[in-house]
Amino acid sequence: MMMNKLITLFLFVAVAVNAAQIKDVSFGCDKSNCAVTFKFASDKDLPSFFQKYDAKSHKLTLGFSTSEFALGMGAFEIDPSSEWVKSMKVYKEPFRGTDFLKIDLIVGSAIKSDKNEIALNKSDFMLKLAGKGGKAWTLSKLFADRKKAAEKAAAEEKKAAEKAALEEKKRAAEEKKAAEKAALEEKKRLAEEKKAAEKQAALDKKAAEKAAAEEKKRLAEEKKAAEKRALEEKKAAEKRALEEKKAAEKAALEERKREAAERKEAEKRALEEKKAAEKAAKEEEKRIAEEQKNLDKAIKEGGKISALLPNLKEMTVLVGSGMEQFRLVATTPIELQNVTGPDKAGTIVIGLAGPQKSPVFKIGAGTLVKHVTWGANGLKVQLQQNAKPVIVVQEGALILQVRETTIKKDGFLFWSAHPDGIFVRDWMKSAEEKPSFETFVSKHDKESKKLVSGSQTFHLRPVVRELIVVADEIELFAAPNDNSQVLKRLTFGDRLVSLDVSGLYCKVQFGSHIGFVNKRAVSYMDELSAVQTERLKQVDKERGEIVSENGEIAGSQLDGLYDDRVTYSSFGRRDPFVEIKGLVEEGINIDQVELVGIIWESDVPMALLVESKNPSISYTLKEGDKILNGKVLKITQTDVLFLIQEFGVSRRYSMGLPDKFGGQK
Repeated sequence: MMMNKLITLFLFVAVAVNAAQIKDVSFGCDKSNCAVTFKFASDKDLPSFFQKYDAKSHKLTLGFSTSEFALGMGAFEIDPSSEWVKSMKVYKEPFRGTDFLKIDLIVGSAIKSDKNEIALNKSDFMLKLAGKGGKAWTLSKLFADRKKAAEKAAAEEKKAAEKAALEEKKRAAEEKKAAEKAALEEKKRLAEEKKAAEKQAALDKKAAEKAAAEEKKRLAEEKKAAEKRALEEKKAAEKRALEEKKAAEKAALEERKREAAERKEAEKRALEEKKAAEKAAKEEEKRIAEEQKNLDKAIKEGGKISALLPNLKEMTVLVGSGMEQFRLVATTPIELQNVTGPDKAGTIVIGLAGPQKSPVFKIGAGTLVKHVTWGANGLKVQLQQNAKPVIVVQEGALILQVRETTIKKDGFLFWSAHPDGIFVRDWMKSAEEKPSFETFVSKHDKESKKLVSGSQTFHLRPVVRELIVVADEIELFAAPNDNSQVLKRLTFGDRLVSLDVSGLYCKVQFGSHIGFVNKRAVSYMDELSAVQTERLKQVDKERGEIVSENGEIAGSQLDGLYDDRVTYSSFGRRDPFVEIKGLVEEGINIDQVELVGIIWESDVPMALLVESKNPSISYTLKEGDKILNGKVLKITQTDVLFLIQEFGVSRRYSMGLPDKFGGQK
């Protein structure tokens, strides 16, 4: 096979010392095939050869090393209607130090390849072509015939040119004679026109001199009249200027009198306004002092403060566990487009309707918000100096959150203002102060009697759960459908942060990517089968992960994602630590309640639920507590499992925790 390729590329291996010469090119066909024959002057020192076909341009290129073409370089038209060779172009092109004689053949449909057979018959080099029926030709004869025809045509053209030249000479003589006659007549005409022009010029000169004299006389008269008119206008202007000066002096005197009167009136009015402003300021100071007194009294006594919080349901500060959060809930849901700021002064404005003037309502806890007040543009939240919170609008509530470093030990500070009162609690600042659950309930049950409304903060585990990929390979989609963009491919054992559930898909975070995965391909750690757990241990070991004794992985993606422990605030509802007598016995309908928190740090885990239609009503349940048509089967760090018995059929029902901001899903 390799030998055939070498034969196709090179006709001969030897490189000629002297250039070979192609004397002529011919084409002919027999019964079996057709051939293009290159006739060399000698069969010695024949050159190397190659061929290349370009289907797009229907061109077959032939190359001969160190060769000459006897008929010369240039283009040769053969037969434009031929299915074989239509025309050829001969030129030279250097290649790797060797001058190649290149011949471009423009070919018809009969030639479609550069795999054409070659043969040598003494000094005749033949390019054999598959096919037959072509019209034979020899390039030298073809061009000799064409040269003869061209010479005949040239002779005929010469004869015709000589005849045309003779006729042109005769015509030129006739035109010369006519031109000489016309020139003589033109000379005579010009002489007559000159004589008439000289006569007319004399007449025009005389008329011009007369007109110039008349114009000079007219200009003298106009100058005299203009001088007279200018003198009269000067006198009138001087008179008018004097009158205007007198009028201006009179107007200036009247203006000074008017300004003096206005100044006197303005001073009188300013004195009156100053007295009125001082009086209003004293009254405003008195009013603010009175309102602040009432506010302080309301804060101290826990009384109603609805006048100070128009259109607001709650204003809450939560500090602890490495974070500080300020939350605002209005009667009308807050929308992000209605929130502006903070500006250079650290003021955030929320577009809510309220009084245009109100006393400054000071925030009694935290280092994030200084005070709030109502203005013409809405509610103004004044931040503490250098405070740079994250601003979130979630479920119609405004949430500001920053890192907190003032509380060094475990614990929470909770401050909440409502139209019906203000409540402040400081819970567990240190582990030494942590009371028993019974003592805690008893203590705060007594304190809550002083309040119109109460609230409580609970220390909970992170609400974000870790998902494990249990399929061999899955896609992380940009949207919750299989047709969306694939962000990344995940394999068994990859850790995902569970963010939300959307139909058949889970919204998750993997590294810096947030996307959607099929729920069937992922599982929580506590839901893994024994086989999956063992496989996960093996995969983590291969990846270099540290595996604890209980199968959980140390150093997962959740580490460092949330430096702060997540907290839940009841935001003005009943103290859920205090059990309402009779409600559990009557039975809770789980279809009408929501899970808002799980107390996991106590010896007995408890679930915190509120009614969906009336969130002010809350319940505290333990494992084994009865509900309507069932009981609490199991409480984990993330979910509550109920056992329901209806119509003789048992079923299990699970509830999950809310989002990390404490708002309701």
